[in-house]
Amino acid sequence: MELYTYQDFTKHKSGLTFAAADQIYTELVGLVEVAGREVASDWESFLDACVTYAARRGRWLLLSAKQKGAIDDQRTSEHDNVILTLTIVRRQLARLDLPTDWFDKLALDPVQERKRLGDFACYVAYVYGVNAR
Repeated sequence: MELYTYQDFTKHKSGLTFAAADQIYTELVGLVEVAGREVASDWESFLDACVTYAARRGRWLLLSAKQKGAIDDQRTSEHDNVILTLTIVRRQLARLDLPTDWFDKLALDPVQERKRLGDFACYVAYVYGVNAR
């Protein structure tokens, strides 16, 4: 079994660091608070998608190649749902004339966007996990 640390992750130059994720998340939470009920339901859908995806992604390195193959389509679908629900939140905020530049910081570039949005989902799930104590 291979062991991993956060420092292993930070070696990926395009990975979303805790510091960057926290800055974006803090800004986004503030915007969601300002938007209030207009965005609440979509925000809850995003949070649920994050927790679901992060649980599967967190197990990924523990699985055999055969096990990964059996659930890869489901993991991809859960990742797609994270992206979809966050995109809906972004559109709702834009509709309310609230800033959406946080998304550009999060996505970084089209090549890394999908991976970084997955990283962000794991960060959001982490925040909710440690606050659930």
